[in-house]
Amino acid sequence: MPRRKTALATLAFLSPFTAEFLLGDQYLVGPPTPRQIGMFALFVALYGAGAILIREIARRAGRGWPTILTLALAYAVLEEGLLTQSLFNPDYANAHLLDEGFIPGLGIAGPWTVYVLTLHVVWSMATPIAITEALFGRDPWLRPLGITLWTVLLAIGAAATFTVSLFMGARHFLAHPAQLATSAVIALALIVVALRVFRFPIQGTPRINGWAGFALGLGASSAFQVVMRNSEWFSSAWLATALMLGLESLTVFAVLRLRPPVFPLAAGAAITYCWLGFGPALKVGTGGAAEQSVLVAATLALLACTAVRTHSAQLRTPVQ
Repeated sequence: MPRRKTALATLAFLSPFTAEFLLGDQYLVGPPTPRQIGMFALFVALYGAGAILIREIARRAGRGWPTILTLALAYAVLEEGLLTQSLFNPDYANAHLLDEGFIPGLGIAGPWTVYVLTLHVVWSMATPIAITEALFGRDPWLRPLGITLWTVLLAIGAAATFTVSLFMGARHFLAHPAQLATSAVIALALIVVALRVFRFPIQGTPRINGWAGFALGLGASSAFQVVMRNSEWFSSAWLATALMLGLESLTVFAVLRLRPPVFPLAAGAAITYCWLGFGPALKVGTGGAAEQSVLVAATLALLACTAVRTHSAQLRTPVQ
């Protein structure tokens, strides 16, 4: 039981830590305030509970990463389509996210849609799950009561996120009912696909070692971020979108062909957020840069400890 609780606490903390803080979207510079503590609690309820339930559903059903990733995509659609509504809100966070590649008939922008959904799948959900499982294994961690409690917590986090997003800014934005309904239908369809189509985990002996897997994860995720963060390099927003989708397709193809170990892939993705977070951190000032340095150091320490533990476990596993 203590091991299960530790695993749950690790994933509940690691998901929002990676999604919001390591990326540099949120900071706790200076003494923690009630607002900052409340925001982190909200992120645990939203990201942490989401990651725990996605992982638990997949592992209890005996499924593998195709199911986890598809459920993570459903989560991404729900968060950005129904809760924050950033897929449809042209003024979300005053960031003008829909200016480039806007599709009037759908009310979304191609680059932002591809980018933000990928962020949630790869970094908010998959990376924390992979790191936590490398530490604690792939067995189910929750009993029925635990599943109920984490589901309630996720519902609270979702309601709070929707409320905060609705009243954020001068204009209270609410997407068109057709947009909200479409998001819900797409998310539901993805859940059905995750549970009905991907019935069996993809198995097989890795064809590359951990270091090669780490290089693949770091290289692919860094290239993806560079394309989106420097879309002005390209002649059109749609070229940047096509490149992002192409990188994703090539990465999936490489993973299916090479079957690298999962943890090194996740470690590479985590390192991408480490360097990426320094951009906004430096804009905050010395305090932001110092905090990002601490977060990066903590991430590197966690990855190193996980790598050592994983390697030790492999050495203890008898050869069949």
